[in-house]
Amino acid sequence: MSQGMRLKRFLSRIIRWRPLSLAQLLILLFTAGLTFIVVWNTEMPIPYISYDTDDMDSKRDWVFNRGCVDTQEYLQRKDYHKRNATFVILTRNEELDDMLKTIYSIESRFNQWFEYPYVFLNNEPFTEHFQNTIKENTNAKVEFGVIDESMWEFPENIRNSPAFENFLQNQGDRGILYGNQESYHKMCRFYSGFFYRHPLVAKYKWYWRLEPDVEFYCDLTYDPFFEMEKTNKKYAFTIMIPELYYTIPNLFRYTKLFIRQNKLKTGSLWKLFVDNYEIIDSKKYGEYDDFINHKDDISVKLPQEVAIDYLLNEDKNDSDGLRNLINKAKSITPLQEEKFDNEGYNLCHFWSNFEIARVDLYTNEVYEEYFQFLEESNGFWQERWGDAPIHSLGLSLILNFDEVHYFRDIGYRHGEIKHCPKNFVSDDENRSSQLPYQSKHAKYNRGFFHRYDKGHSNGNGCRCSCPPSFDVEDTAYYCMYKWFEMSFANPDTNLGDNTLPGNEHKPLEDVKDTYEEIASQFYASKGKKPPKDVGSKFHKPKVN
Repeated sequence: MSQGMRLKRFLSRIIRWRPLSLAQLLILLFTAGLTFIVVWNTEMPIPYISYDTDDMDSKRDWVFNRGCVDTQEYLQRKDYHKRNATFVILTRNEELDDMLKTIYSIESRFNQWFEYPYVFLNNEPFTEHFQNTIKENTNAKVEFGVIDESMWEFPENIRNSPAFENFLQNQGDRGILYGNQESYHKMCRFYSGFFYRHPLVAKYKWYWRLEPDVEFYCDLTYDPFFEMEKTNKKYAFTIMIPELYYTIPNLFRYTKLFIRQNKLKTGSLWKLFVDNYEIIDSKKYGEYDDFINHKDDISVKLPQEVAIDYLLNEDKNDSDGLRNLINKAKSITPLQEEKFDNEGYNLCHFWSNFEIARVDLYTNEVYEEYFQFLEESNGFWQERWGDAPIHSLGLSLILNFDEVHYFRDIGYRHGEIKHCPKNFVSDDENRSSQLPYQSKHAKYNRGFFHRYDKGHSNGNGCRCSCPPSFDVEDTAYYCMYKWFEMSFANPDTNLGDNTLPGNEHKPLEDVKDTYEEIASQFYASKGKKPPKDVGSKFHKPKVN
């Protein structure tokens, strides 16, 4: 689809939408601002892209069941077996009301039919009132656990040190989101390296993370755990956005150090979060490596080199060559804060407040050692590292792209960030894609006037009722663009034109050919023909 058509469709959607609330507008500007920072530091200036009526299924990843399935028939299938799975929720006694909103939403949209158990965790004992109220609102098994102090608290020598309080206070003074909230640091650390070790979680093979006050917009009429296991998917998300840079300024540096020290070969998922800065072969053209970090830099740097070479070899008085030589002498090496070994973290991450995954991903030796390495670096309190980027980078050390699933058909909201698909309407007259809703319990009955969104032949959802606001799939530009780019890469070869299996990158440009082309144009402007060996100082980089 052309960008003109996308713009036309985007404007038509704005015209028919109701005005955004102040909170929705702020979160849109916040997400757009983060994305601008990411796009500014990448080679691809990605505009607003709307995917909601596009079929984005590929051979690498696809929606398991588009539209609705008959849940009762699904449960009776001979090949269906309920998985060893649970919901995992970290919450507090005072969040009971928000927790009831979550329970009602997930039960009415999914769990009333499948009855997967819940594991509630807290650093303090749950009150009887909390436990009884939760149990009254679900027929599923519910377990309540207390987090051991060793999993929740920072080591005593750290939390009692003056530096601990100073670092947290400093983060608050600098306006880092949640930076001065000790409990938030503890929560991120717990979800990064301890939740899967809790006895109530460790006995399960799969988990689905929930939070207080989240909302689901669509019915999920199939079992996501079963479908993931059947298709060899090990981790799943529904929202991917860029992280705030100043919450994790040194996370990627420590990650690269861990990889180097352990001589790791990452999974191909690494490419989703890491951009390639090796535009040219750094081993052969090292003098240009610091100045060429994006493809566009070539169109600036190589013409400069052509003009200088012409000055030195053809005409010592050439004004173009003199000007470029002076500019080169005055130029300052551009700062790439996230560039290490010609790679840079693009800040994209799976938003981990919704994730469905195998528990044993985190007991993998590489992930365990990675978490311990980060723990010893003190970044969980000296900086405000979130569990979401740590999950994303940590799992990219061990997972391939094809082992991750995007639950595009699950409508979800946490705070003001949301994803909600269009309902699926089949073009096949023999297939009913939006089946009537049938509740298992009377309290989940929907009134006569309950309405679902209009469907689309490229939709994915089942009985979705989406809010009239921007979908994060369309506003997290670069992150979703890169996800779909990798998803559509030819599954029979490499992950995209610019990537190789594992963590190997290849140079993106043949500098010799580009130099010769620019030199030909420059010499022609001087009324001369370039010598046959004009590009001899460059040699074609070897690409395996």
